[in-house]
Amino acid sequence: MILFNYFSIIRHLFYGFYVVIVRFRSANPFQREVIIQLWSLQLLKILDVKLEIRGDLSAHDRGVLYVCNHISWLDIHVINAWRPMRFVAKKEVGKWPIFGWFAKQLNTLFIDRQMRGDSFNISSQMAKGLSQQDRICIFPEGTSSDGEVVLPFKPNLFQSAIEANVPCQPISILYESLLTGQMSKGPAFIGDMGLIESIANTIRAKPLRVIITIAPICETISDRKALSLEAWNHINTSRLRNY
Repeated sequence: MILFNYFSIIRHLFYGFYVVIVRFRSANPFQREVIIQLWSLQLLKILDVKLEIRGDLSAHDRGVLYVCNHISWLDIHVINAWRPMRFVAKKEVGKWPIFGWFAKQLNTLFIDRQMRGDSFNISSQMAKGLSQQDRICIFPEGTSSDGEVVLPFKPNLFQSAIEANVPCQPISILYESLLTGQMSKGPAFIGDMGLIESIANTIRAKPLRVIITIAPICETISDRKALSLEAWNHINTSRLRNY
């Protein structure tokens, strides 16, 4: 059964190459979003991950900075299965086999956290994209966790929402076992864990439910540190509300 899962994932990845190389060429932006969403939904189906959305979105759809806690390599695909958007990822993601190539094709912004001032450059690019009505998502913990807690947020990239004068929408992600109803650490991608190992752990942990909880939009509009703290509070509260 596990070998069948690996085969299904590999086949789906090859289909992803076809989609990006062939279908993207003639697709308009809306069609690309539909393609990304359907591809991501199919990946969740292959991994036996059920997506559940809790909470209500505001009327804002475009030009929004989404802020989320970070647990797994799967988070991006979960969010794209709900609502396709651009992401900011650490530069190492661009070097991942296959998934790194996909990230580059999907206009991901890569940040070098070891390079002084790179967060300022990325924030400026984000502000430009947000002003052009992009949806952009950041994982401001700066790393992933096992999901037990939400780590403190790094505030630098929040400046993009202030500069572009756009809403900051916090959302939380939580994985749970469909068999026990308890939080699952199966998809966690932490420490020195390799991508292949994390994928294998995710397969072994199925069936899973992933819950995206939509928190209230942040009210802070002028200070990135205060904005990051407000977003952290909203995400932590919404995550804990599920239990």
